[in-house]
Amino acid sequence: MQPRQHKTASFLSAHPVFTRAEFAAAFGHPAGAANVTSLLRHHLRAGNIKRVSREVFAAVPAHLAAERMVIDRFAAASKLRSDGVLGFHSALELHGIAYSEFNEVQLVSAGRTERVDLPFGACRFVSPPKALAATGKADYLTTTMDRQGVTVRVTAVERTVVDVLHRPELAGGAEEVLKSLDLVRYLDPTKVADYVELLDNRSLASVSGWWLEKQRAALGVTDDVLARLRARLPRSKHYVLGAEPGHAVLVEPWRVLLPTQAVDAAFEGV
Repeated sequence: MQPRQHKTASFLSAHPVFTRAEFAAAFGHPAGAANVTSLLRHHLRAGNIKRVSREVFAAVPAHLAAERMVIDRFAAASKLRSDGVLGFHSALELHGIAYSEFNEVQLVSAGRTERVDLPFGACRFVSPPKALAATGKADYLTTTMDRQGVTVRVTAVERTVVDVLHRPELAGGAEEVLKSLDLVRYLDPTKVADYVELLDNRSLASVSGWWLEKQRAALGVTDDVLARLRARLPRSKHYVLGAEPGHAVLVEPWRVLLPTQAVDAAFEGV
């Protein structure tokens, strides 16, 4: 094997999914160099790599044909934008607490908000909360995981819980969210309160407080955490989780109006 071939094989072995810039850097070339384009075209024709997007590629294992290869959607999506963090339902899946499996991947990124169809399925780009962007804390409560040799960034369980309660439409709707959150076995309630305070969203304090109180025994939620959230409640009642007038139940003291099916009668005492 020629030195260049050996170097390419080593790179592809170590990078199941990679960007054009990463490939170029491995060979000491600028990302936009013409010879990088030629090399990538050669390996695409040879079936050594498969295109994920304009700038992202996946290495094809030697024993597989490119058209039969299944790309790990989370690993692939994580490479689409340099600031990308897997969140919402994708984070539920990665943490093992999703009630259902989705084909769409959600990636939190400061770039353009859009939904694109890619070889591994759809990817929806979601803007980070304004409070995080404004304070330069877009990576707040994130962690890393390994996906088939690719390090991906994902929102931590505590942030994921708050995010899906805030925007259930990005996680399959209220029923999917609540069934998924019933699968949470561990989180740090203090971090949930910290995140809600950072976002400074009173409606979110309501629904997060309601959920934490409901899970109080299972998750070891303290009086202090609940008091912090109660201190941030809105002055008026708020509809959450898609609740609508005439089809909602008011839960006190949280001043939150929930969909009828979301309320556990035994817990709420109604």
